[in-house]
Amino acid sequence: MRKYYVFNVNKEMSILAKDSPYMLYKSFETIYNSNKKEINIAQNLYEQLAMRLNQNVINQKIYAEYKDNDYYYLVNNSHNYYNKYKGEEEKVIVKNTYLYCTSNTTNLKLLKPLTNYNFFVCDFENKDYFWIDEIYSR
Repeated sequence: MRKYYVFNVNKEMSILAKDSPYMLYKSFETIYNSNKKEINIAQNLYEQLAMRLNQNVINQKIYAEYKDNDYYYLVNNSHNYYNKYKGEEEKVIVKNTYLYCTSNTTNLKLLKPLTNYNFFVCDFENKDYFWIDEIYSR
Protein backbone atom coordinates (compact mmCIF):
# COMPACT_ATOMS: atom_id res chain seq x y z
CA MET A 1 0.00 0.00 0.00
CA ARG A 2 1.57 3.28 -1.11
CA LYS A 3 1.22 6.44 0.98
CA TYR A 4 0.84 9.76 -0.78
CA TYR A 5 0.82 13.28 0.64
CA VAL A 6 -0.93 15.83 -1.56
CA PHE A 7 -0.17 19.53 -1.15
CA ASN A 8 -1.96 22.55 -2.57
CA VAL A 9 1.01 24.48 -3.99
CA ASN A 10 0.55 28.24 -4.18
CA LYS A 11 0.21 29.75 -7.63
CA GLU A 12 3.62 31.43 -7.82
CA MET A 13 5.49 28.32 -6.73
CA SER A 14 3.51 26.10 -9.09
CA ILE A 15 4.50 28.31 -12.03
CA LEU A 16 8.17 28.12 -11.03
CA ALA A 17 8.15 24.36 -10.40
CA LYS A 18 5.72 23.08 -13.04
CA ASP A 19 8.37 21.87 -15.46
CA SER A 20 11.03 20.90 -12.92
CA PRO A 21 9.36 19.71 -9.71
CA TYR A 22 12.40 18.05 -8.12
CA MET A 23 13.28 21.01 -5.88
CA LEU A 24 9.65 21.32 -4.81
CA TYR A 25 9.66 17.65 -3.85
CA LYS A 26 12.92 18.08 -1.89
CA SER A 27 11.40 21.04 -0.03
CA PHE A 28 8.35 19.02 0.98
CA GLU A 29 10.62 16.14 1.94
CA THR A 30 12.51 18.49 4.25
CA ILE A 31 9.23 19.43 5.91
CA TYR A 32 8.23 15.78 6.17
CA ASN A 33 11.54 14.78 7.78
CA SER A 34 11.76 17.71 10.19
CA ASN A 35 11.70 17.02 13.92
CA LYS A 36 9.96 18.87 16.74
CA LYS A 37 12.90 21.24 17.24
CA GLU A 38 12.60 22.38 13.62
CA ILE A 39 8.82 22.82 13.59
CA ASN A 40 8.93 26.60 13.19
CA ILE A 41 11.29 26.37 10.22
CA ALA A 42 9.15 23.64 8.66
CA GLN A 43 6.00 25.70 9.14
CA ASN A 44 7.59 28.76 7.53
CA LEU A 45 8.76 26.68 4.59
CA TYR A 46 5.30 25.14 4.18
CA GLU A 47 3.69 28.61 4.16
CA GLN A 48 6.05 29.70 1.38
CA LEU A 49 5.25 26.66 -0.76
CA ALA A 50 1.63 25.75 -0.16
CA MET A 51 -1.77 26.94 0.94
CA ARG A 52 -4.16 25.49 3.48
CA LEU A 53 -7.09 23.49 2.15
CA ASN A 54 -10.77 24.24 2.40
CA GLN A 55 -11.92 20.86 3.69
CA ASN A 56 -15.57 21.45 2.83
CA VAL A 57 -14.86 22.31 -0.81
CA ILE A 58 -12.51 19.34 -1.28
CA ASN A 59 -14.95 16.95 0.41
CA GLN A 60 -17.83 18.20 -1.75
CA LYS A 61 -15.86 17.84 -5.00
CA ILE A 62 -14.83 14.26 -4.31
CA TYR A 63 -18.27 13.31 -2.96
CA ALA A 64 -20.10 14.84 -5.94
CA GLU A 65 -17.99 12.78 -8.34
CA TYR A 66 -18.35 9.42 -6.59
CA LYS A 67 -21.57 9.52 -4.55
CA ASP A 68 -23.34 7.17 -6.97
CA ASN A 69 -20.46 4.69 -7.16
CA ASP A 70 -21.20 1.43 -5.31
CA TYR A 71 -17.57 1.04 -4.24
CA TYR A 72 -17.30 4.50 -2.67
CA TYR A 73 -18.20 5.62 0.83
CA LEU A 74 -17.49 8.70 2.95
CA VAL A 75 -16.88 8.81 6.71
CA ASN A 76 -16.18 12.28 8.14
CA ASN A 77 -13.23 13.58 6.06
CA SER A 78 -12.22 10.13 4.83
CA HIS A 79 -13.16 9.14 1.28
CA ASN A 80 -12.90 5.41 0.64
CA TYR A 81 -13.01 3.32 -2.49
CA TYR A 82 -12.95 -0.46 -2.24
CA ASN A 83 -13.56 -2.72 -5.21
CA LYS A 84 -12.93 -6.27 -4.05
CA TYR A 85 -13.51 -7.66 -7.55
CA LYS A 86 -10.64 -5.69 -9.08
CA GLY A 87 -8.60 -5.64 -5.88
CA GLU A 88 -8.56 -1.84 -5.80
CA GLU A 89 -8.41 -0.05 -2.49
CA GLU A 90 -7.93 3.67 -1.97
CA LYS A 91 -8.48 6.10 0.86
CA VAL A 92 -8.16 9.89 0.90
CA ILE A 93 -8.23 11.78 4.18
CA VAL A 94 -8.76 15.53 3.85
CA LYS A 95 -6.74 17.49 6.40
CA ASN A 96 -6.26 21.24 6.80
CA THR A 97 -2.81 21.38 5.25
CA TYR A 98 -2.67 18.33 2.96
CA LEU A 99 -4.49 15.27 1.69
CA TYR A 100 -3.30 11.88 2.88
CA CYS A 101 -3.91 9.11 0.39
CA THR A 102 -3.24 5.40 0.62
CA SER A 103 -3.69 3.18 -2.39
CA ASN A 104 -2.72 -0.23 -3.69
CA THR A 105 -2.78 1.12 -7.27
CA THR A 106 -1.14 4.09 -8.97
CA ASN A 107 -4.44 5.19 -10.50
CA LEU A 108 -5.53 7.46 -7.59
CA LYS A 109 -9.08 7.72 -8.92
CA LEU A 110 -10.42 9.64 -5.88
CA LEU A 111 -8.12 12.56 -6.71
CA LYS A 112 -9.43 12.94 -10.26
CA PRO A 113 -12.00 15.67 -9.38
CA LEU A 114 -9.14 17.81 -8.06
CA THR A 115 -7.28 18.38 -11.33
CA ASN A 116 -8.16 22.10 -11.45
CA TYR A 117 -5.97 22.79 -8.44
CA ASN A 118 -2.20 23.01 -8.11
CA PHE A 119 -1.98 19.73 -6.23
CA PHE A 120 1.44 18.16 -5.94
CA VAL A 121 1.67 14.52 -4.86
CA CYS A 122 4.62 13.15 -2.89
CA ASP A 123 5.38 9.57 -1.94
CA PHE A 124 8.29 10.03 0.44
CA GLU A 125 8.90 6.32 1.05
CA ASN A 126 9.32 5.55 -2.67
CA LYS A 127 10.86 8.92 -3.65
CA ASP A 128 8.07 9.54 -6.15
CA TYR A 129 6.36 12.86 -6.98
CA PHE A 130 4.06 14.31 -9.64
CA TRP A 131 1.36 16.88 -10.33
CA ILE A 132 -2.20 15.49 -10.16
CA ASP A 133 -3.18 17.01 -13.49
CA GLU A 134 -0.30 15.13 -15.19
CA ILE A 135 -1.63 11.67 -14.34
CA TYR A 136 -5.05 12.45 -15.81
CA SER A 137 -3.80 14.17 -18.96
CA ARG A 138 -2.18 10.93 -20.22
